[in-house]
Amino acid sequence: MAKKKSAPVARTKKATTSFDPEQLRWFVPAMLGVFLIGLIVLFRQFLFSNLMLYGSDTISAGLFYRMFLVDFVHAHGTIPQWDPYIFCGLPFVEAFHGDIFYPLSFLKFFGSIFRMLGYILFMHIFLAGIFMYWTARQFNLSKIASLMAAVCYMYSAWLISLVAPGHDGKIYVTTLYPLTIAFLHRAFEKKGNSFVNFTMLGIVLGVIILAPHPQMSYYTLWSLAFYTVFRLIVLWRETGRFFSIVRPGFLTVYSVVIGLMISAIQFYPGYYYTTHFSPRAEGKSGWEWATSWSLHQEDVLSQLIPEFSGVTTQDGTSYYWGKNAFKDNSESVGPIAIMLALIGALCYRRKESYFFLGLGLFALIYALGATTPIFRIFYWLIPKVKALRAASMIMFLFSFSTSLLAGMGLQYVINGVRERKFDREKVFNYILFGLPGLLLLLAVLFSIAGKGMINAWVAIFYSEAPHKMIQQNVSALQVAYFNLPTIQSGAWLAFLVTGLTTLFVWLYRSGRAGAGVLILAILMPMIHGIRFNARFVGVIDPSRTWGPNPITEYFTALPGYHRVFNFDVLPPNLLPHFDIPVVVGYHGNQPRWYEQLLGGIPKANLHNPRFLNTVSADYIVAPQKYQLQRATMGPLPVTEASNFGNISVYHNPNALPRVYLVDRYRVPDSTSEIYDQILRGTSDLHRLVYLEKEPPLPVIPDTMQMQSDDSAWIADYGVNSVTLGVHCSTNKLLVLTDNYYDAWHATVDGTPTEVLRANGTFRAVAVPAGASRVVYTYYSKRYQIGKWLTLLTSLYALLAVGAGLFWSRRSRPVEDGQEE
Repeated sequence: MAKKKSAPVARTKKATTSFDPEQLRWFVPAMLGVFLIGLIVLFRQFLFSNLMLYGSDTISAGLFYRMFLVDFVHAHGTIPQWDPYIFCGLPFVEAFHGDIFYPLSFLKFFGSIFRMLGYILFMHIFLAGIFMYWTARQFNLSKIASLMAAVCYMYSAWLISLVAPGHDGKIYVTTLYPLTIAFLHRAFEKKGNSFVNFTMLGIVLGVIILAPHPQMSYYTLWSLAFYTVFRLIVLWRETGRFFSIVRPGFLTVYSVVIGLMISAIQFYPGYYYTTHFSPRAEGKSGWEWATSWSLHQEDVLSQLIPEFSGVTTQDGTSYYWGKNAFKDNSESVGPIAIMLALIGALCYRRKESYFFLGLGLFALIYALGATTPIFRIFYWLIPKVKALRAASMIMFLFSFSTSLLAGMGLQYVINGVRERKFDREKVFNYILFGLPGLLLLLAVLFSIAGKGMINAWVAIFYSEAPHKMIQQNVSALQVAYFNLPTIQSGAWLAFLVTGLTTLFVWLYRSGRAGAGVLILAILMPMIHGIRFNARFVGVIDPSRTWGPNPITEYFTALPGYHRVFNFDVLPPNLLPHFDIPVVVGYHGNQPRWYEQLLGGIPKANLHNPRFLNTVSADYIVAPQKYQLQRATMGPLPVTEASNFGNISVYHNPNALPRVYLVDRYRVPDSTSEIYDQILRGTSDLHRLVYLEKEPPLPVIPDTMQMQSDDSAWIADYGVNSVTLGVHCSTNKLLVLTDNYYDAWHATVDGTPTEVLRANGTFRAVAVPAGASRVVYTYYSKRYQIGKWLTLLTSLYALLAVGAGLFWSRRSRPVEDGQEE
């Protein structure tokens, strides 16, 4: 009974009477304002400059995609359907070029896109905290407890560290995810109109899928399925009637359907393309693929000491020594969130806390991939897991569960003080004082015997570390030694912020301080997050990477239509940014037939002269000492067209023109035979084309050689349409060295004709004698169907929500007024 001494309780009552945040309207806006100021401090280098927020993938690919989209929309008022500049052309919508239709990235259409992309990420990180706060409130957590959940989620390294690699899609999904749980929970709790909540869940799901990040969207659906089953079981046990679960079960399915329909403009054509026409449709699956980029034991300890496994930072102050090839982000949620989440899971004793404990553990175990044998269960039982790589992406579910449980942990403390009763107080004390004690012990051990601690870890978990080379003559173990000072300081700082949080909670729990001290506890995750996450927030001068230079100016001044082979001397998508087509580029979802001609993932055929000639690579940008077998490129000599210091531009006159006529063709038995003939054959590809079927017109070889006045040329080259001029005295095959895709349709002098796949990957049409004009037009039925599904479903969902809210206000005005 000593736990219930009257003096501490009396002091608690007096303190909370003088300051009760729950009764102050300004408290939550003020705290959110503090969180915003913290983000401003964290992003100050970007916000108070004219520079671009650094993101490696943004620089490599994302910026080009978005600039291409924005410029095209501004010029034509519509979405581009085709990207003609990389990999000899690929669908723009179907192949996923980033957040084309994602509504919350609308800022990219205004102002400098270099700046707007950074503002979009900054906005989403702040919104993540707001959405997390509102979600915690739906679970009846107090304002203070909900703010703790919000600050843990907003400042988690999982979220903010994604800025460095430029993984904006992951940030978007992480930001919106709390709303899915919030609306699903409200629907089951019958907070407001259940139908409206289920419809809102569908709207949020649709926006998430439009992010677009299919894999994390899929994980989102898993978690919603788990929570739905959990709530249906609870509902069945409470009512004892099976039919009581039919309606909410049906409405949950309805929500998913609404989400898929709203996202259909991207999801339907994109899913079809990825599963039928992309290299991802075949070959990219299996155990090695599914377990790649998983977490490992080092990443688990990094949950408490974020610096432990190291990361590769922009400024070069830290290096990753873990088991993956490299790592430029962190999955850590922070020691404070872990401590409070354990209290929430083990002491709060609420059915939802047990569920989110299970969800968090599931996400962590799944993210560990082959590190644990349990992943084989997921691999064999869950659909599509064999085709998903980077299991660590699921850690946003761990971050959410931990943050919400952290709010529940603080709520347990608040309830205990208010009710003068603490259930499971022994467990509470073990966690509250035990975790800081563990961190203190680790800090001392790493400070006294740092290398010994690293050696012990390596002996138990990482035996290959002494032999794994991070770079020449530098092993993973040596990198761990190099990072030891960072690990030591990180351990001490983790102990400091967790110990201070423990102190503030204990002061409130013991009655020595009022609720105001919990504000200090809330600020600890923010302070720790700013400190650790600063390494992931950098800037770059966009003009240094994306500004015009002598090489881009050389190509833009060239007359005619050319394609360039960039021999890794320029950023892969820099030339396409200036409307200069290249042989490859940076994407990964190009048509699979082009990928096969290219030689798969390693691009084994990229330096094959016949490949380069076939894809119309008439210019090569390479180092000055470039040793390509120029003598074997063909009968005509490859010459240096221009020189830019250490970089030279070579002209290859052996390359096929972008458009040309032939009067000879062959139809081999298989596509693989076509590739073999192109890459290793001896036939003259200027005169002969390989087809997969007979052309619709008879094409008879001209034994007297092609007449000199037969010719073809590009009359107008657009993104969604191409017009070709042609003059031929006999039936010919007109070849355009742009990738074939079934959404391209052709007319010859206004008459529709069949588009053939030529040389395994390009487009060809049969043109009759006397033809003068061929027009290619891009029209995707799948995109059109998806667009109308999105428009009609979005309209329906907005009307349904509006009508539902209107009806709720009329029928239950008093209840609605009392809500929340």
